[in-house]
Amino acid sequence: MDLNTLLQRAESLTKEKNDCELPGVERTLHQVLQATEELHRRVTKTGTKEIQAQILLGSKGIDLPKLNQKLQTLSASKTFEPLDIAGAETDVCTFLKNERENAILSVIEDTNRNISDSVSKQKWVNLISSWNEEKTRLLDALIGPSQNFIDLQRLPDHTILNPECLPLSCLDKMGLIYAQELCQYNALILKGEPRPNLVQKYAQLTSSFEDARLTDIWMLLSNVTQVSEVHCQGDPIKNRHRPEFVLNAKLHLERRYRVYIKSLVNMASDIDSYQLVRAYVNRCFSGQQVIGLVDTAGGKPLWPLIYYSLRCGAVDTAVDFLREAGSSYDEFAQLIADRNGGVVNSKIESQLKLQYANKIRNSTDAYKKAVYCILLGCDANEVHGEVAKTIDDFIWIRLSMLHPGDSAGYGQLQTLIIDNYGEKYFNASQQPHLYFQALALTGQFEAAIEFLARSDVNRVHAVHMAIALHELGMLGGVRSVSQPLLTIDISDPTPLRRLNLARLIRLYVHRFEAMDTAEALHYYFTLRNLNDPKGRNMFLRCVCDLVVDSGVLDTSIFDLIFGQRQREGVDDVTLLGGLFGQFSCTEFDTHTMAGLVADEMVTRGNFEMAIRLYDIAGNLNLALKYTSILLAQVVQQPPAQGTLRARLSLEAKRFSTQLTAARSSDIEPKVFVSFTLLRDLLKFFDDYHDGKSWAALQQLQGIPNIIPNSTEDVDVCLANVKQLSGDVIKVIPDVMLAAMDLALTQYQQLKPLVSGNSTQQQRLNELRERAKAIANMAATMPYCSTNQRLLQLELQME
Repeated sequence: MDLNTLLQRAESLTKEKNDCELPGVERTLHQVLQATEELHRRVTKTGTKEIQAQILLGSKGIDLPKLNQKLQTLSASKTFEPLDIAGAETDVCTFLKNERENAILSVIEDTNRNISDSVSKQKWVNLISSWNEEKTRLLDALIGPSQNFIDLQRLPDHTILNPECLPLSCLDKMGLIYAQELCQYNALILKGEPRPNLVQKYAQLTSSFEDARLTDIWMLLSNVTQVSEVHCQGDPIKNRHRPEFVLNAKLHLERRYRVYIKSLVNMASDIDSYQLVRAYVNRCFSGQQVIGLVDTAGGKPLWPLIYYSLRCGAVDTAVDFLREAGSSYDEFAQLIADRNGGVVNSKIESQLKLQYANKIRNSTDAYKKAVYCILLGCDANEVHGEVAKTIDDFIWIRLSMLHPGDSAGYGQLQTLIIDNYGEKYFNASQQPHLYFQALALTGQFEAAIEFLARSDVNRVHAVHMAIALHELGMLGGVRSVSQPLLTIDISDPTPLRRLNLARLIRLYVHRFEAMDTAEALHYYFTLRNLNDPKGRNMFLRCVCDLVVDSGVLDTSIFDLIFGQRQREGVDDVTLLGGLFGQFSCTEFDTHTMAGLVADEMVTRGNFEMAIRLYDIAGNLNLALKYTSILLAQVVQQPPAQGTLRARLSLEAKRFSTQLTAARSSDIEPKVFVSFTLLRDLLKFFDDYHDGKSWAALQQLQGIPNIIPNSTEDVDVCLANVKQLSGDVIKVIPDVMLAAMDLALTQYQQLKPLVSGNSTQQQRLNELRERAKAIANMAATMPYCSTNQRLLQLELQME
């Protein structure tokens, strides 16, 4: 029988009905072959290891596919959720275990939430701080309104670069002269001696600059501000409408005009006013120039004689000319004499005003009209263009028309100059001195100084004018030092402005404060009576910003301002040199300044510099506190020259000598414990990294209840560690790891020497006991990241 026949008979077995007890075959051999091949493919795809695992677990009665389905249904999303034990029957132990786990999970959740809130809060604080700094920088570059709009018509400025000029970051020759005078002035204040008028001092100083216009500007400021100290009290802006300012401006213009006509007539300097005016009128009025003029005196036109006599301030001369002209002018002469004596004759004034309205208003003699308007205040809006040839003449006429106490008229004149005419009319960009004089003569010092400060050439003069007026109490300051350079306060008389002196000085000093620090401090000293929005003294704040902005790695500015530290005794710090020492007084001593800068350093995260400054300030408690914070970060590192750890090690040694003499009440107990512990650990890690095992162990054993020597000491050490600060607790795992490594090193050294020696064997047992105690302590400490490493070291001692 061949194989094909046998195959056919086997296939027919399924179709035939047999009476045997064997079950019927439902698959042919071909189908069995296909199923075998399919099973082989599945086994090959799944892998023999999984098949073996199923066979092994199946022999133990475990259904692996069913177990896989159960594992897939498990979820780790509820791992850190509180345990729900309400629906389960538990015993006391299980209940306490669940409560403990819930407490731990709640602590973790609260900690994460607090950390997130703290990070978010710190982020916004830093963001707002950066926004404020950017806003301040933009305000420094802009001149904007505070409450009302200030229409400043800026004209293009032509800048000519001088190739021989010094860099803007340092003082030029003129700026150095100004600074030296300011230093001498501040020295008198610090000594408590009488201080001079700084405006007059600068006015005398500018004569050496050989600049006639600059000398005239300072002389104008000096003459206009000759006001008694009684009138300088109170708000300078509110006092600006006092009659003294009008009178001083008028006298200044009269003196200048007298000098002017003397130069024209070329006569002796000691000539009297009568001859001077006659000579000037004789020179100016001849021929057709007298057409339209009425009335004469001694063959000369009368009213020009009267006008120029008044213009030179020679009131008596004007009276003499009137009396020479005849008795018909006696009333007018009497009016001038009474006005000069401070007497008001209402009857004569009424008669003359009526005469002006009826006859003089339409007169062809412009000088007669001008004299009537000056003395009687008629036609306040009349320009008198035929008489007033210059801006000085115009301002003098308008000032002369004001009666004492006429605040409304004075305000109208100020508005006319700054608003109606403005910079464009005066061509201020080309003639800055002319516009400045017009503003200063009308009592608008703040706007005049701000205008000069816009150009680099005149900024040095503007700054010192502002300082001089501020020292006299005549500069209108802003309500807050954070406001723009020039502002309008709605409560002030129109159109007066207020000047931000602090911003002006800081813009000026910022250019040279790094190179000419001594002079910069004197400029900042002028801000000693001002406070910032947080109530801090502006002098201290400016010095603080100077020190902080110098850079965290540059300590030269610290030594320059505060001096070199030299310790004479255990508790005394002497500062050698230091520019800030010259300003030491009750309000501005070096210790206060150092403490203020240290606080600013802490807010910026520069703890290392803060430690040094707190030491200068005598605040040992804060110095130790921030030393401990930094030590906790680097105490476990190997010692190396030039690192933060090396610098802190020197500071820790100095502070240790101070602790012996410091009063216990001056230092918080927690700060004291943290510092002393970290100081001892610093010495321990020094010995440990140097390979001095026995010295390191002796140092560690000298620290009580920090590392256990036996299992009985674990609870005591844990209780002690819980009382420490968080910064110190972070170091404990590294201490345990170093202690375990030292124990293993000693164990490996002693083990070959045992050889039946009971003493050595006992020593080995003590080392194993210590290692076990350290491992147990680490296991019970939450969030200890060195457990695995400690267990590995402990196992090597079996």
